[in-house]
Amino acid sequence: MAIPLAWIPDVPMKRIICHWTAGSYHAGPEDLAAYHFLIEGNGRLVKGNSSIALNSRRVKAGYAAHTLNCNSGSIGISLCCMGGAQEQPFHTGNYPMTAAQWNALVATVAELCTRYRIPIGPRTVLSHAEVEINLGIKQRGKWDISRLPFDPGCVGAGACGDRLRRDVAAAMGTVPQVVPVSRGLPIKQVVEKLTEILIKGLAAGLNTLIREIIKRLT
Repeated sequence: MAIPLAWIPDVPMKRIICHWTAGSYHAGPEDLAAYHFLIEGNGRLVKGNSSIALNSRRVKAGYAAHTLNCNSGSIGISLCCMGGAQEQPFHTGNYPMTAAQWNALVATVAELCTRYRIPIGPRTVLSHAEVEINLGIKQRGKWDISRLPFDPGCVGAGACGDRLRRDVAAAMGTVPQVVPVSRGLPIKQVVEKLTEILIKGLAAGLNTLIREIIKRLT
């Protein structure tokens, strides 16, 4: 999955927080206002109303308010699903999370981690359900994502978060591990580094490859 460059401005970001909307499989107006990205039932990625730049460092007017007291430096992604779901006893509701959504989430988080140089860890790539435990920021009984309807054996915020991080790490193995090209390098070294980028980037797709080359040369 290649996120359009216009959706991912070059600003510092600290973490990625994943949610579900507790609604239908389609992104509604309230969803678009709350998150930077949404993933609909068929796995389609949708951009929210707010630019990631508005959540960089101190939040600015119009930012995506996706997580209580934890929006500064946080990218918010939400799966459009789980409307009518119940935590205890567990019931998926009429819009259970799909495997297609999860796979799209993993691919999106992997690309964002690469773009923003966010390391994969429980304090940097996590679900809303993990925020209170992992970051010590009080929330309001949020339990997204602590169940995976397509994988009933994965139960609890920690288990789901650990799976997310494992899957993202595996996905990032397919992203080119490029070496920054510093200003002032001799042309021979620049060519050598660009050759390495080209070789490693062929499998990642043209958009990702072009973006990485531009990023390393500017």
